Amino acid sequence: MTPIKINVNKQSDGYSFSIAPSVRDFIKTLFPDARPANNIFVAYDIKSDFDLYVGHLENYIYPALLGVDKSSDLKKLGEILFIDTQTGNILNKVSHSDKKV
Repeated sequence: MTPIKINVNKQSDGYSFSIAPSVRDFIKTLFPDARPANNIFVAYDIKSDFDLYVGHLENYIYPALLGVDKSSDLKKLGEILFIDTQTGNILNKVSHSDKKV
């Protein structure tokens, strides 16, 4: 299965996580009840506090962004890549085997 790519755009006041329309269409086909979001914005201070006290924010962003919340459904997705939109670098990688949600 092709990895699902989540775009991460670093802004002046935080991070914006988004998916392409093709990914939204794929998710809706795979999970008809899913309600994928266009994007999710998280301020810098929220992300740093979340990472410190709860765990990696990305583990909570992708289920919310993709609109899929059952762990059994998340396992069907395979690998999730968080891609820096400016550099194209992979910032984080999550797969069903190392998922901590």
